[in-house]
Amino acid sequence: MRYPRSAASPQGVGLHKDSGVLTLLLAEPGSRGLQVRRPGTREWIDVPPADGAFVVNIGELLEVATGGYLRATEHRVNLEEQPADRISVPYFFNPRLDARIPVLTLPPELRARAGRVTDPADPIFSVYGRNAWKSRLRAHPDVASAHGHSAGRVGNENPVLGSRGE
Repeated sequence: MRYPRSAASPQGVGLHKDSGVLTLLLAEPGSRGLQVRRPGTREWIDVPPADGAFVVNIGELLEVATGGYLRATEHRVNLEEQPADRISVPYFFNPRLDARIPVLTLPPELRARAGRVTDPADPIFSVYGRNAWKSRLRAHPDVASAHGHSAGRVGNENPVLGSRGE
């Protein structure tokens, strides 16, 4: 992915959690802009690339599958004050769009530390396609708005992906 240094907006990718299972990201050495939110705060932490290393993001479906033992990583790409274009290569490990993710049986010691935190403003759907649609709307609000969509209406907005509650 290429994020131009002189974009019209500092929003490279808006605040979101990856909708799938796992994301591996290889960022160009010296690039800036990837930030993660410290859980339970509004604090953003810069994630500088490490030579030869991948950034690993836990996706929402892995959070579903582990009953909240593993939590999806809230992140964004902020393009303010970029010295150069940002180049990164993501690999998204995701199932088919119609796949429903099962909840795994965890060992008792892990299950005791699990627990999903539900947010009515940001639901996690166990069907990947619904979750992917929601994530796209959240990550690219300017594009969604230009086409008449809103992440705030994701629960009943897309009849192709279904509108039943989960």
